[in-house]
Amino acid sequence: MIIVAAAIAIFLARPDPARATQVRIPLTIDYIALREALKRKLYTAPGGRAQLWNGIDDCQFLYAENPEFSRATAGGPATIKLETANSLGLGVSMGSRCLNAIQWSGIVEALGVPYIGPGLQLKFHFTDLNLYDSAHHKTQLVSQAFDLIKSYLIPQLDDFSYDLKPAVQQLGAMVADSITPEAADRVHSAIASLAAEPNIVALDDGIRVTLVMTVPDIPTPTAIPGARGGADRTGGDATSPTPAELKAFQDTLDQWDAFLVFSIKQLGDAVGDQQFRDQLLQILLDSRYRLVQALNNPPAAAEPDPVRALFLDEWRQLHDAVRAAARRGMLGAHALEFMSFISAGDALFALDQAAPALGMRISAADLRRLAHIMAPDAPGDPLQFNYREDRDLKKLFAVPEPPASRHPIEEEDVPPSAPGASPSSGGASTAAPDGSPSGGSIPLPSPGPGASRRASRQIARLAPLLLPMLSVLSPREAAAAQKEKDDGPAMLPRLQEVADRLYRLVVTEDNAQTYRRDMDLLLDLSAERQLGESAVDADDATTYVMLVLSAAWQESCWRQFVMARAGIRWLESATGDIGVMQVNKHVWRGFYDIDRLKWNVLYNAGAGCEILARMMRYASAQQRFDPVPVAGHLARSAYAAYNGGPGACNRWRRREPPALKQIDSSFWDKYRAVQDGTPIDILSCARTWGHPWAN
Repeated sequence: MIIVAAAIAIFLARPDPARATQVRIPLTIDYIALREALKRKLYTAPGGRAQLWNGIDDCQFLYAENPEFSRATAGGPATIKLETANSLGLGVSMGSRCLNAIQWSGIVEALGVPYIGPGLQLKFHFTDLNLYDSAHHKTQLVSQAFDLIKSYLIPQLDDFSYDLKPAVQQLGAMVADSITPEAADRVHSAIASLAAEPNIVALDDGIRVTLVMTVPDIPTPTAIPGARGGADRTGGDATSPTPAELKAFQDTLDQWDAFLVFSIKQLGDAVGDQQFRDQLLQILLDSRYRLVQALNNPPAAAEPDPVRALFLDEWRQLHDAVRAAARRGMLGAHALEFMSFISAGDALFALDQAAPALGMRISAADLRRLAHIMAPDAPGDPLQFNYREDRDLKKLFAVPEPPASRHPIEEEDVPPSAPGASPSSGGASTAAPDGSPSGGSIPLPSPGPGASRRASRQIARLAPLLLPMLSVLSPREAAAAQKEKDDGPAMLPRLQEVADRLYRLVVTEDNAQTYRRDMDLLLDLSAERQLGESAVDADDATTYVMLVLSAAWQESCWRQFVMARAGIRWLESATGDIGVMQVNKHVWRGFYDIDRLKWNVLYNAGAGCEILARMMRYASAQQRFDPVPVAGHLARSAYAAYNGGPGACNRWRRREPPALKQIDSSFWDKYRAVQDGTPIDILSCARTWGHPWAN
């Protein structure tokens, strides 16, 4: 229905009056959709079989399995081929055994010609049959057996039809939700006039039918009252969006994101293939990174609508992923619903793309209709939007829970803390303004960032020499040492201890040295903990730790908290990036607890480390760029993905817009500084924060 929608919209959107016109529209019905519809009609016996014939007992049977449509290489341009596995038995029951005169299993190939029957029913007339063995070599059967297959299979196939009316009616219903009543009436009139030409062509991916419709006269469209930039706007810049328009713009983005999450969860739950799930996650993340860009740059009246471009681009990616999964046979029992969902969405998005002059916009009702095509029995509103953690989403994409400190989570409406205020929990150690514990032993000083980086590199070089020395340990001692090394939970108290010292702490001239030491330790330990839990290659461990440190430098200047008027608040950018790792609340909605990202520096660092590890895996998969791995290239690609989404991981290799080039160049400078052991000057960095290339 894509081309149906596009043709209607193109003709209805013309600004000049036009006479009623006959329009010829090529329409392609996908072979996958045909296959699933045939299975629902005929292959309904247990095990997905079509029970074609049963004789007087269990020794006499004929059934079919696993149908597949395709274009025939012989028989004319309209000929299609259906292949289906068949099993035939012609025997006599003798006690508990069958004495089979004929027993055959193989493949039946039926050649036929499609045609349009009454009421827009796509039907088929099958004539020729060919029989093959399991290796697809031609085989022969006695005439009695061949005639039996032909007499029972052909009528069943000839009786099958694919109804085009529901798709047309569904399109009409969605149109009614999306454009003015006057335009909708003309669209419905055009759809009602649909008829089919007799010429049908078999293509590689489906059957092409040519439909004809009569498009009514089109009056010249008038200005829509209240439209962006319209003459009735009062006051202010006529090209700038009003507050109401900004609110509607954000609501539209939120609805799309909720719809995409709903769709991806339905698809991911039904298909357990990891490659398919990785595709779905990349589509979701790339969409959300683009949502953030759109939210930060709402269009003026004369500018193209970024929402429509986003919808169309991400829908194409989802369309391609679902079709590829269908071709691999991964959609299972949900295949027809999922393919119908894709077909209906294709039509809707094509209509939206072609009809902007009508004021056509994809509505919330449209998205709900699409969602219910995919999952008609799913409870709740598929467009529900909130920032709460989504346990199902986290489980689907294996997102672990970051470690958290021992302090309570404070809600956003809690008044800001005064400088130097103590944590609100009882019993936990409090932090003095200089970062030292207020009531306990002062921790031993640890090396600064440069020293720890240099020490790490020295240990890495010495490790091959030290490993043989472990053999002098007793097995029990060696096991204990290995357990201490591998025991992830043993690291949590150390992380919580340093997080206690950083709780609500704002870096100042007085505490800069101890603050930098503690934040360096927190980031180091968080990276090491993530290495023990993620699939980062062991050869990339050092690169990953430096990536974490340099990304935190680039993103926040190693700060979780800042002074805001009279109190202390979490660091947050204009686009919703939060805390030391600047985890974006829009991009990672549902994956992480937003309040913990704000108030819990340990949780924020852990979330950022997990995201960087995931982006590093995306970057590692781009082996065509670096057949021989280059550590610096891997770090640059992982950060680009962290900053701009998985689809941006190789942007630094291309000709970039100046702003992005500055960001990527600035990160690269910081990564090399960390690599060389150069410590971060947090205060100088903070003074230019908000211009990443200047930090």
